[in-house]
Amino acid sequence: MNLVNIAMSGLNANRVGLEVTAQNVANVNTPGYSRQQAIMVSVGGSKHNAFEAGMGVEVTSIRRVTDGFLVKQLWSTSSTAAYAARYTTNMSHLENTLGADGFSLSAGLDSVFAALNDATTKPESQPLRQQIINEAEAISRRFNALNDAMHNQHKDMHDQRTAAVSHTNSLLSNIAAVNQQITEMQGAGGNPARLMDTRDMLIGELSKVMEVKTTDQADGTVQVTLASGQPLVMSGDYGQLKVVPDPDDAYMATLNVEFGHQSFAIKGSVGGELGALNDYQNDVLKPNQLAINDMAKALADEFNAVLATGKDLNGNDGKPLFIYDPSNPAASLTITDIKAEELAFSSDGTPGNSDVLKNLIDISTKPVAISGFGNLSLNDAFTAMVGETAIKARQSEADFEAKAAMNKQALAQRDNLSAVSKDEEAGNLMMFANAHNANMKVISTANDLFQSVLQLF
Repeated sequence: MNLVNIAMSGLNANRVGLEVTAQNVANVNTPGYSRQQAIMVSVGGSKHNAFEAGMGVEVTSIRRVTDGFLVKQLWSTSSTAAYAARYTTNMSHLENTLGADGFSLSAGLDSVFAALNDATTKPESQPLRQQIINEAEAISRRFNALNDAMHNQHKDMHDQRTAAVSHTNSLLSNIAAVNQQITEMQGAGGNPARLMDTRDMLIGELSKVMEVKTTDQADGTVQVTLASGQPLVMSGDYGQLKVVPDPDDAYMATLNVEFGHQSFAIKGSVGGELGALNDYQNDVLKPNQLAINDMAKALADEFNAVLATGKDLNGNDGKPLFIYDPSNPAASLTITDIKAEELAFSSDGTPGNSDVLKNLIDISTKPVAISGFGNLSLNDAFTAMVGETAIKARQSEADFEAKAAMNKQALAQRDNLSAVSKDEEAGNLMMFANAHNANMKVISTANDLFQSVLQLF
């Protein structure tokens, strides 16, 4: 009889509702889980019977509660937040390096020129002359140490990029594999909600490494591309990032996407952590390394040029104080084997004459050409570098705080819609349980009516 059939349909539909609710409750603490809903529709009655109310209810699908816009907004803000986090970390590291006492070129230059000034009281003094040589050696070591610190960070950027590319390639292959599994499950009539959650989390991880764009396809797959349009994942196929080393610098590189038999060059910033690494290397670290090299070269050239105009205590022509490798001045800067009496402080060789010594002191304020900073004294150039780095570090920190807040807000918006609410699911459990029991009561009532009819005969 229809009464039993209607009640059975309600019984089955609410049982599915209970199972979906149970699944939601079970995954209340599962990261990235999107809650589900059983979609129920009324089953109509016969078109030839005006007194038939209907044939009950059926579950047409299990809906994954999500919003594509909110998910993409989360991915986008994750990318910008990851970029800002990586960039501000690098800037903070550089700021700490330049601010460390052992790396301060300003302190070293001050000591060199202080020793030169002390020598003006008695230019022929061997101890005062030796102090100048000692301070010259100390400033050389400061240049060496600072160059090594920057070089180590430069190499670290390379290592981080290599690791990020490897992680990216693993994510791309996994996204493509999940795409394929979703296609197969939908083709078999299954529920791919779990796989879609997994894919969203994988794309979320990818968006932290680089900025990506996604396009939903009719077969349930997602196409993933770079923001600049190069393909990364298409259905079950995927590309791979390739690091192309710079022939002039082993720790610099460009990126290509290899998809099938094609290779696409990536121009501009890719965003995310990879973008931050590349931008920091190109825009901050390399220019500062070049400026440090210019300072080391200028210091050596200026001192050696002035000393060449004088005579030492023995009346011989002045010898150079510094020596360096022109291909890497800051790393190789050192002093020659010059002795204290060989410092040429006098233009005519007279022991008490210090005209050349005064010219050496004047180097402290002499403008020299420093890449990225123009013409200014060595001390002012380093001070400008420290100040500019501090400003950029503060700006990057403020940018990170803003981007992190936006990402947190995007995550909250996504969770408000898709995450499991214990209170809501508790209410659903009661609702579906009560409906289930009510349908059982209908079946029991139908059975009582049937038994009553049988007793009439």
